[in-house]
Amino acid sequence: MGKNNKTLNVSFTSFYYFGGAILGALMGTYFKFPLFFLVIPVALALFKKPKVAVFLLIFILSNMAFISNIDFSNKSVEFVGTVKAVQNGSSILRLSFFDGKRWRRMGVDVLIYEEEKLGTIVYFIGQLKRKGAYPIYYAKTDYCATVTNYESLSARVFEHFERYRNFTNNVDPFYQNLFGANSRDENFAKSGLLHIFCVSGMHVSLLYLFTAYVIGMFTYRKWLRVMLSLTFPTIFVIGSGLNLPSLRALIMLYFVALLRLADYKVNAVNIVSLAGTGMVLFNPEIVYSLSFYMTFFATLGVLISENNFLSNIGGFLGSAPYVSLINPVNPFSIIATMLVSIPVQVLLFGLTTSYVLFSCNLFFLSAFILYALKPFAWFIQIVANWFAKLPTIPQHPIITIAFAMSFILYMGFVFELKKQKQESS
Repeated sequence: MGKNNKTLNVSFTSFYYFGGAILGALMGTYFKFPLFFLVIPVALALFKKPKVAVFLLIFILSNMAFISNIDFSNKSVEFVGTVKAVQNGSSILRLSFFDGKRWRRMGVDVLIYEEEKLGTIVYFIGQLKRKGAYPIYYAKTDYCATVTNYESLSARVFEHFERYRNFTNNVDPFYQNLFGANSRDENFAKSGLLHIFCVSGMHVSLLYLFTAYVIGMFTYRKWLRVMLSLTFPTIFVIGSGLNLPSLRALIMLYFVALLRLADYKVNAVNIVSLAGTGMVLFNPEIVYSLSFYMTFFATLGVLISENNFLSNIGGFLGSAPYVSLINPVNPFSIIATMLVSIPVQVLLFGLTTSYVLFSCNLFFLSAFILYALKPFAWFIQIVANWFAKLPTIPQHPIITIAFAMSFILYMGFVFELKKQKQESS
């Protein structure tokens, strides 16, 4: 009762640092700061302006880390690397290139318009062309060869989950879509539930909350509750093929968990922003990824509230502005989201449990859980079918702005509830 937890900055300072990292990386596309500019934040720190100094330091570092001077557009070069992620029928590669004397590692991710298994070794001769979204380079190949890397842990993990997805497909094809399969369902797109059909950071955050709730019924030990709550989301992320949005969300959750174990009062805005800042500094290209922003705000929307019902609304509103940029918007989709939110959490938890049993060769029990989950899958698909028949709003910037404003209002509402709760206690 008398224990005072340490507080991790009640303001939203880390959010401003996150903004500085994004601005620095975006500017790095057109202009690079020289190294001596790092003197500026040092000088500001000496003049007792630490927050401004940190902001400028992050801004300059993300600018300098952005690699934009690669030019392999007019000549064929030898490249070799491995598949680091799979997305939408394509593969993201981590590459090295041959400069005529030796192999040199590239500092950027490259897209190839072929879906290869995670960890696959890819060799090709060709050019790199630039595009406007992450990854900002794609391969135009004259010759391409691939080989399975049997020593790669990620390749073995991905192969194992492929077998599990095929196993679930024998019970209900819907399951594999929640566990990393690349497919699209028009009913989910028209109903506004596509963000549920495709693996994203929102799935990871919701699975974490649901797992924490279940674990909390069996133990009150903080360290055990926090660590076990991360186990299922971690398994889920690996199983979904190390999907980039879900991987980013998992990293953010680990930040939150570590600070809770250290007895800090976690400010969701600061923690998610801190994780986002680290990701931008590590890989500045992601500032051109729509899914990065969708992951950031969907995770923030889920974690900002301790109420499960509000967390589901927050996850939807956090991702809605970005979904509306690529699909027509169903104005009734928020109702559909609330209807299926609990069934989706039950499905994610159940599928992860089924996978663990499958990995232990307990196939009968694994299949039993899959059959037990079928009513939840049917309910979600029925809701999607119903809401797909309702009218949609065409894509328009005003719709995106309206969803963004709704998310801001949601955050204000949650903070006001927390403030009232603190005052009453």
